[in-house]
Amino acid sequence: MLDVAREQSPSTDWLIQVLKRSESAGYGAVGLYLEHRFAYPSAPWAAGPGALSPEAVREAIRSAPGVRLIPFLNTLGHMEGFIRSEGGKWLAEGASTGSQQACPSNPRVVEFARGLITDAMDAFSDEWVHLGGDETWQLGQCAECSQRAEKIGKAGIYGEFYGPLCEWVLDRGRRPCLWADMLIEHPDAIRYIPKQTILFDWHYDKSPVESASQFREMGFDVVCCPAVHTFDSAWCFLDQTQENVDEHAAAAIETDSLGVLVTTWEYSYFTNYESTLPVIYACGRRLSSGTDWSDAIRAEGGEEYWRAAEILGNQIPSLSPFLQKRTWRKFRNALIFGQNPFYLWLDWGEEACGSVGDDVIRLCMQVEDLLPEEHPLRFPARLYRSGVEWIRVVRDAHDQYRAGDLAAARYTLEQGCSWLEGLRPDLERIAAGGGSSADVGRLRMLVEKVRNVSAKIGEVEATHQGVAHLPSFERLVHDAYVIGDQAAWRTGQFR
Repeated sequence: MLDVAREQSPSTDWLIQVLKRSESAGYGAVGLYLEHRFAYPSAPWAAGPGALSPEAVREAIRSAPGVRLIPFLNTLGHMEGFIRSEGGKWLAEGASTGSQQACPSNPRVVEFARGLITDAMDAFSDEWVHLGGDETWQLGQCAECSQRAEKIGKAGIYGEFYGPLCEWVLDRGRRPCLWADMLIEHPDAIRYIPKQTILFDWHYDKSPVESASQFREMGFDVVCCPAVHTFDSAWCFLDQTQENVDEHAAAAIETDSLGVLVTTWEYSYFTNYESTLPVIYACGRRLSSGTDWSDAIRAEGGEEYWRAAEILGNQIPSLSPFLQKRTWRKFRNALIFGQNPFYLWLDWGEEACGSVGDDVIRLCMQVEDLLPEEHPLRFPARLYRSGVEWIRVVRDAHDQYRAGDLAAARYTLEQGCSWLEGLRPDLERIAAGGGSSADVGRLRMLVEKVRNVSAKIGEVEATHQGVAHLPSFERLVHDAYVIGDQAAWRTGQFR
């Protein structure tokens, strides 16, 4: 399953190539996770630049008939791309700072969902239509849903939304699919769901055998869903991916499930498909023919790719608790998600300035020596190395600031920003190839933050002549710090 929803703009040719490569790797189907990144005729206001068109889908189906192409929508949870567009605010269940859910009590939402599904069925010819349904954490939030929850519970709200919607899909000759996590969270909801619905049981850190067995005993068909672990890493946790795929494959056999769906998520915030597609294809080889993992990766990416992937996916993450698997992308969270690159120094500065940082740089240089200049795996190596080198720049600037040489600190930051700017050519190339259309802008925000901090240092320098006091460097680089606020209350209240 390809996550188109995270700022992707795949061309028709790219999609056709992926379908054909997936088929040759042993996959029987490819899912396209769409959310708002499909040009739905029923919601033209939601189609942003580069959204996948129905015509592109139809052309891909014609050009790669040997592999199924299945639409993965979301019709209740993860509707933020619609809700946060002009024209879509009315869908919202309520306010949210994270993912955002539509209101299941609003009849217009039901009609809106039916419109999306109809659009998908018009473009995709496959029998299966995935309706989403995962992570609906806002159930019962609005006034009307709250009143309903008191009577029928959150399970009833969920079931009364998806039960009729699944029946509606069945009436149109298609087979509905749902993510299974909310049926695990709200077990009573499953009595509303028609048995012909296929449940996609995802567990990214354990086997699905327990829940899949329960669903099978209830009479549901199940697909077991592991993940390629890029969404929670700086590149990809390779051994965790392999373990997750293998345990789901074993569970699918044990529970007599329909098969395995390899999910791939969130290819944005400085991750990209071009660097991990060989791993994704290798999963297909492993599942379809039991190929040894190293041989599968070699077959899809080549010897040099396999050796570089071992370094980036296993060796570097093992160097530090900050980088290791199951840490939920601490590196990217601190460097990129917070939109303040100084947070990486605050969170990882001591290790990155010591032997761990030396080892990261050494391993990144090994990757660079292995691969030609334009190879996709050079970018994650550059990202790791740039992070370490940037932290060391901040350390030097901090030392100069603490010593009272504020002009030198400013100069060091401005020159050291080149480590961040060096990522721009890769991000521009990835975007031009259909990858994240926002990552170039994210880099620009990081660079602007460095310039803002440099300007703050200049302001401190201008206003503190002859005064011993300096605001601490840690407070100075915080988003909320204002010159003159010595107590810096706001910098302790959020990040």
